[in-house]
Amino acid sequence: MEKCLVRKQAQEWLASFDTKIEEQREKIKKVISANETVSIFGAYNKDFYIYGDGIYRGGQAIYKQLQLTPPEKIKEELIDTGDTFKQISFEALNDYAGDYIFLDQSYGGKLDKENSMWTSMEAVKKDRVFDLDPKRFWPYDPISVLAQSEEIADLLVSKNQEK
Repeated sequence: MEKCLVRKQAQEWLASFDTKIEEQREKIKKVISANETVSIFGAYNKDFYIYGDGIYRGGQAIYKQLQLTPPEKIKEELIDTGDTFKQISFEALNDYAGDYIFLDQSYGGKLDKENSMWTSMEAVKKDRVFDLDPKRFWPYDPISVLAQSEEIADLLVSKNQEK
């Protein structure tokens, strides 16, 4: 009897999760076109990374749940291959830059935001860079992914209403 109750509660939670995610997708569709792309970058210690749709830095929320479009190079090198992250040089960041960039700076990692290569990126020029709070975007359990999806949608809507 108790297993049936737990199963019912789990099914209700999953249905609620799906409904809430769909609500966030609809919010985003009002402010971002289907052809605009989104990247997740990370400065971690002294290294730089790009992230796909796996467990790192909100990848599940951004790419899997919200179904935002990655730049083609991230799609080919990470998402299509099943890799969740890739270490790259600072100089290569522009090759992976989307129309919007989500940035994680952790464990002493800092991106030189004054560097001309960084400031030349379209997302930077258009003020479409969002700093991710590691405490919120490192976890990848379903509750965290839902909260990340809601936060990402709110950030994108807010940024596009400023225009």
